[in-house]
Amino acid sequence: MASKLPKPGSQPPPPRKHSEVRPSVRAGEERRRADRWTSDARVEILSPLQVDATALDVSTTGMQIVLDGWLSTGTLLDVRITTRLGRTILKRARVIWARRVGDECVAGLNLVGSIAPPPGE
Repeated sequence: MASKLPKPGSQPPPPRKHSEVRPSVRAGEERRRADRWTSDARVEILSPLQVDATALDVSTTGMQIVLDGWLSTGTLLDVRITTRLGRTILKRARVIWARRVGDECVAGLNLVGSIAPPPGE
């Protein structure tokens, strides 16, 4: 078995890059405040970009979604959630964390309020 210690006279490894995953909360706060349940609700991100996503799980305070594209931590989104039964919910959400999984982005959103229907609805 090879040793993981550097050999005498070798150069130290380059510093590691920071992960794309961001902490979900500040130090001292709980990570999850509500029970979660699986979901296949359709999520339309209305702003600041327009893209479709799918909810993987939801709770009363947030959701985990998957989409093609990328969401940056801290971004405030306006979303339209359409449940399996056809109910439409308009919410504002903040991206708490995001990670790349293959060609997709999986992100955790914190629901921070409701929004008015977009013009024309």
